[in-house]
Amino acid sequence: MDPTLIVNPVKRRLDADERVLMMSLRQLRTPDAAMIVRECGFDGFYVDCEHGTYSRAEVSALCASGLLAGLMPAVRAPGADEASIGAALDGGALAVIVPHVGDAGAAQAAVRAAKYPPSGHRSLAALGPATRYRSLPLAEIARLQNDATLVIAMLETAQGIENAEAIAAVPGIDALMIGPADLSGDLGLTGELKHPRIEQAWFSAAAAARKHGKHFVAGAGGPDIAEMVARGARILMGTNDVAYLMSAAREAATKMRTTRRRS
Repeated sequence: MDPTLIVNPVKRRLDADERVLMMSLRQLRTPDAAMIVRECGFDGFYVDCEHGTYSRAEVSALCASGLLAGLMPAVRAPGADEASIGAALDGGALAVIVPHVGDAGAAQAAVRAAKYPPSGHRSLAALGPATRYRSLPLAEIARLQNDATLVIAMLETAQGIENAEAIAAVPGIDALMIGPADLSGDLGLTGELKHPRIEQAWFSAAAAARKHGKHFVAGAGGPDIAEMVARGARILMGTNDVAYLMSAAREAATKMRTTRRRS
C-alpha cells in the first residue's frame, strides 16, 4: 500500500517545526480558489461554514481542488455536532476546526466525531476526495485518514480559556485556536480585541498547547505574530478572502480618487 496516498502537507511541515500559512474563505466558491491561495503563498485554507453561506457541494469542490493543488483544505464546521464534522471530512477536508469547545468533554466528542475506529466513531466511507477515489481496504482508509486529519479546537469563551490545558491534553486534539471576536463578547469586552484580558487569553492558551505538545493557531485579531511565534505558534492564520479583496480594492480606489491630474 502506498503510504503517501493520503498525505497532509501541513502536518508534514508542522512535524518539521516549520511555519504554516493559512487563510479563510467566506465568499470564493469556484475550484480555482485553491490555485489563487497557493499562488499567494499560503499552505492551506479553511472554508468558513460557521459564518459563510456555502453548500455542502461547494465545500467539497473547494476541498477537492485544494487537495489537487497540494494544499491542506480545512473546514470550520458550522457546529460541533457529528453530522457537521463528518460532512466536512467526507467532502475532502484534511482538518476540521471545531467551534465553541469549552471543556475536555467537548474536545473528546470532537475527536470521536472526526476519527474512524478505534480512535473515534466517524462513519466509514469507502470512496471520497481524500483517497482520490481509489479503492482501498476500509482498515487502510481508517488508518491513513486518522493519521492525516487534524482536529483544531476553537476556544471562544471564558470557559474554554479556563479549560485550555484540559482541552489540549485530550488525545486527538492537534491544535488550539482562539475565536477573538466571540471571546471578547463573552468577556463583556465586545470588539476590544487588544484588551489585556484578551491578550492574556492568547498567551495562556498558547502555553497550554505547548505544555501538552500541541500546536497553536495565531494570526488575525491576535497579538503580534512575532510574539506568538516566540511562544510556539506555528500555524499562522491570515484573514479571509473578503477582507483581503476589500483592503486591496479600497487602496486602489483611494489611489485613483486622489491622484492629481497633470497640468
